[in-house]
This record gives sequence, structure tokens and C-alpha cells, in this order.
Amino acid sequence: MSTFTFVTGADRMIVAAALTEAGLRVRFADERAGVIPWGALRLPAEAVRVKVPRSHVIEVEMANGAVEEVPWDFARHYACAGYQFTSEASGSRGRWLLGERLRTVRARRGLSQEALAHRARVSRVSVSRIEGGTQVPRFGTLVALAAALSVELEELVGGSSD
Repeated sequence: MSTFTFVTGADRMIVAAALTEAGLRVRFADERAGVIPWGALRLPAEAVRVKVPRSHVIEVEMANGAVEEVPWDFARHYACAGYQFTSEASGSRGRWLLGERLRTVRARRGLSQEALAHRARVSRVSVSRIEGGTQVPRFGTLVALAAALSVELEELVGGSSD
């Protein structure tokens, strides 16, 4: 009887990579594998060597001596057909949760979107889009919003609101 061992984070751990005629073959710790076509890599020169220096990145050395890094999440798209959908769904949920936290904290402070935007020196449209989960704010915008709301950044992006 075979056994299956679940390893947390195995979908992010690259265990092998090799150059093939079709592209860069990659295998993950959870046994998912795939080939990234050369065209998708868009390398500026011919690949001559590949190594996995850390479990989350592949280094491709080219004939001109340059080295390009291929991150695990880019490679994962080619090793697992459903990964892109799962990744996008997770990102969508994260944007929605951030928007909910921002709206909740803003409302508890008794601020309108316009007033928060003015305090944070961002546009009201940006505040509206962030709250609606349709805009991914830049780090500086998050810092400004947290300061305008008098909360820690960690509280705004990842935790309890107020």
C-alpha cells in the first residue's frame, strides 16, 4: 500500500530543473512537473545551464554569461493547470478582505471616503476602488491610509480592525 505525505508549502518548493528542447522542465516537491516553453521565458540569449540554488527560484545561465531568475510562482503555472485560477482567486479574495477592513476601520472613525482620501493624500476614487476590491494599492498608499486612520499597517492589511 502506498502512502501520501503532505508537505506544507510543497507547491512553492522547486526540487529539480532541466533544460530541454521544448523549454525549461521543472519539478516541485509535491511531484507536480511541467515545461516552461522557451518563448514564455523570453531569455535574451541561449540558455546553457540551469540550477536551483534555493527552493523557490531557478537560475538560468545564458551563453552571454548573464543569469536570469525564474520564480516559483511563474514556474508553477506550467506545472499545475489549475494554479493560475487558484492564484487569481486567492488574490481576488485578498483584495476583497483588504477593502472590507479599510471600510470597517474608516466607518468606525466616522470618516467618509473623501475625508480619508484627503487625510491620506490619495484620490477618493482610489479609496473607493480599494474598498471595492478592484484596485491593488501600492505600499506607500497603504502606509498613508493606515496613518490617516491612526492604525498600524499590520492591522489594516492583515488583522483585526480596531
